[in-house]
Amino acid sequence: MKASLKKELIKARNGKYAVPAFNFDNLEMMKGIIEAAEEENSPVILMVTESAALYMGLDNVFAFSLSATNKAKIPVVLHWDHGFDIELIKKAIDVGFSSVMLDSSLKPFNQNVKETLEVVEYARKNGVEVESEIGHVGGKEDDRNSSSNGYTDITEALEFEKLTQIDALAIAIGTSHGLFKGEIKLQFDLLEELNQKIKTPLVLHGSSQVPLEDLKKAISLGITKINIGTDLKIACANGIKDWFEKNEKGYDARKYGRSAIDFVKAEAIKKIRAFNSNNKGR
Repeated sequence: MKASLKKELIKARNGKYAVPAFNFDNLEMMKGIIEAAEEENSPVILMVTESAALYMGLDNVFAFSLSATNKAKIPVVLHWDHGFDIELIKKAIDVGFSSVMLDSSLKPFNQNVKETLEVVEYARKNGVEVESEIGHVGGKEDDRNSSSNGYTDITEALEFEKLTQIDALAIAIGTSHGLFKGEIKLQFDLLEELNQKIKTPLVLHGSSQVPLEDLKKAISLGITKINIGTDLKIACANGIKDWFEKNEKGYDARKYGRSAIDFVKAEAIKKIRAFNSNNKGR
């Protein structure tokens, strides 16, 4: 069933859990995510990035993700993740996505505010909610690579919240998109202060490969949405590799695809349980 981003994140904040936000790049990943959430009775945020949507075909993504969302037995927030192209964001709004994210975090503060306001104004007319980012989570996101632009500045975050009235705020506290190349060291003191001062639900991007204990601590300090992409990509690839290792002469896409689904599902269940969102679907 289609769900509201903000309502699910407020429930999570009150219930001391985080809603898992999983990226999908193909049908198998999407099926694994939904199956995991239904089996664990967990709300879930089903996310697609620009490049993944363009790879699969916009019309294809819109059709099967909306259908899966509406048929799911648990609350599903269908989310356009890391939107850089405002026109594509508007298309996602038009077809019925629950929420969208604009990522202008590398741009000057005033430009980030201006572009976020444009998206917020358009989304509000269509009953769609908006996430944006202040401070930049670096690494490989979609087809783009960038270095970290430092941690979220509390003063900027407060001003950004006030000016944009967004529904969810992504913050930079030490995570990174893609594969980590160094030590993972989250700034828990910064998170705690942000949570005390920011009313908008807080989001953690680039959370693949972060130790689950660190993610659990982040949840205890106010994180309500945790984005996972790379870990599911790895699981999907491993599922296909595993099948071919056992079936060297195999060729049936339905069978190695099912293996990919099962591996993605298992990884998603691991995250759902760590985030304490199981048995919270209602």
